[in-house]
Amino acid sequence: MLPSIAFTIIWMTNTTLTALITLFIIVVLLIHLYHKRTVAMLLTTNTYVGILTFSIVLLSTSIDIFKADVLGMSVLIDKPLVACQFQGFLLYERCGCCYSSFVLQAIYRLLRVLYPRRLFLQSYKFNSICIIIQWIVCFLLILPSFIYRDAFFVLYESDYFCGLRLFYFVSHQNPQLLQTQQGRRAQRDYIIMRRILFTMIVLLLAGIPNVGLAFLAQFKPNLSGDYYMYRIEWMVPSVSMLTVSIGLVFITPQLKTVVVSCLQRKNQVVPQDNTRF
Repeated sequence: MLPSIAFTIIWMTNTTLTALITLFIIVVLLIHLYHKRTVAMLLTTNTYVGILTFSIVLLSTSIDIFKADVLGMSVLIDKPLVACQFQGFLLYERCGCCYSSFVLQAIYRLLRVLYPRRLFLQSYKFNSICIIIQWIVCFLLILPSFIYRDAFFVLYESDYFCGLRLFYFVSHQNPQLLQTQQGRRAQRDYIIMRRILFTMIVLLLAGIPNVGLAFLAQFKPNLSGDYYMYRIEWMVPSVSMLTVSIGLVFITPQLKTVVVSCLQRKNQVVPQDNTRF
């Protein structure tokens, strides 16, 4: 019982911190977008909204599990089965939407390098439409798992495919091209790609426990649905989301500048006017 409660507490703590951090950054980004609309910050805001919504659903699930750990499974008997299934649906749907937001960023970087002269692909309006489509598609992709509950789906995320394609394209360009303005832009995107690799690694690590436990359950079927497996499966993603929410600030120069400037404005001391009239 104590190990399970420890896993759940770590899970709840990570998701709470992630939600608070992402909420603060979203507010800062919305203020920034109100004054200056940039596609990079728009896509970053979309990613943080995905992390926030996923953290909220994950926190709600962890609270239910914590109640069951402390008070027993009887506290969940009164909860309708459909509500539990819908909560599980939202959990996977929000997780997929969070990952697809990184796919959208990778596609934007890829198109920016491959088609630098097609400015409509880099426009604010076009990427806003892509974000709306992303949220709708993510919902529709996971919806069959809620309607047809006996089905099994395997979703393959494509953010690393876009990232690796961009990495290869920039690395194998003509050396003479690197002297031009387009080449300098490509070099800048090459540096950005190295930052994206960090994000890819963190997101990949989030799924390793699930894959490992799935293979383990194949060899030992009695471990399938084990008391601790579910807690371990979601504790690691909660740690990964916390790492990503903080790490994005340090690996994204524009985001770091926006957040630091906001904190500096808050820390400024307004001098008091002691002039007597």
